Amino acid sequence: MSMSVTKNTAAATRADARLSDVLLTLLTSQNARISLNDIIRVLGDRSFMPLLIIFALPNLFFFIPGGSVITGPPLIFIAAQLLLGRPSVWLPDFLGARSVDHAAFARIVTRAIPWVVRVERLARPRFWILSPKAADLIIGSASLVMSIFMFLPIPFGNTLPALSVIMLALSLSERDGLWLLAGFLVSFASFVVVAVVFTAGAFAMVSIF
Repeated sequence: MSMSVTKNTAAATRADARLSDVLLTLLTSQNARISLNDIIRVLGDRSFMPLLIIFALPNLFFFIPGGSVITGPPLIFIAAQLLLGRPSVWLPDFLGARSVDHAAFARIVTRAIPWVVRVERLARPRFWILSPKAADLIIGSASLVMSIFMFLPIPFGNTLPALSVIMLALSLSERDGLWLLAGFLVSFASFVVVAVVFTAGAFAMVSIF
């Protein structure tokens, strides 16, 4: 298990700091390894956004048979905690203690930062009318349903739910009403796709029997 990020590092990172700033702060840590718990500790209530995105991305860009079995449960676990109003993500030790070497983490962050900054420029506080509690409840509920959809055995059916989770996570992070609206539109499209697939399957079963 890696050492914890120092209290000074956590204190120096404001709760409303951007994800790119937090990642750069973690790079200055003297820890030999960086664990998921270290990231959660520094991010605080913003840990939901990066973790939701981390587990949703593989479903958006890659189609690996059975891959949703790996990414689905963590997404469901995290979204349920957001729905229940937890201030930050809690992970079991067998997940939270998983860590990477600081040098490897630095290489990953160095490559990811330009893309993270670009996304952050697109998302910003605007048209946000939800209270913190309402935002957690609504976005947590939608993310939980989309996570369950990703877990369903629908070929190439993970893309829209994964995109929806990413958009909703970004909207929660930046308090961006436009990203929230886009996320719900994609969620609706996901509902339609799942409904069509199950309806077609039901008709097929009826025709067979």
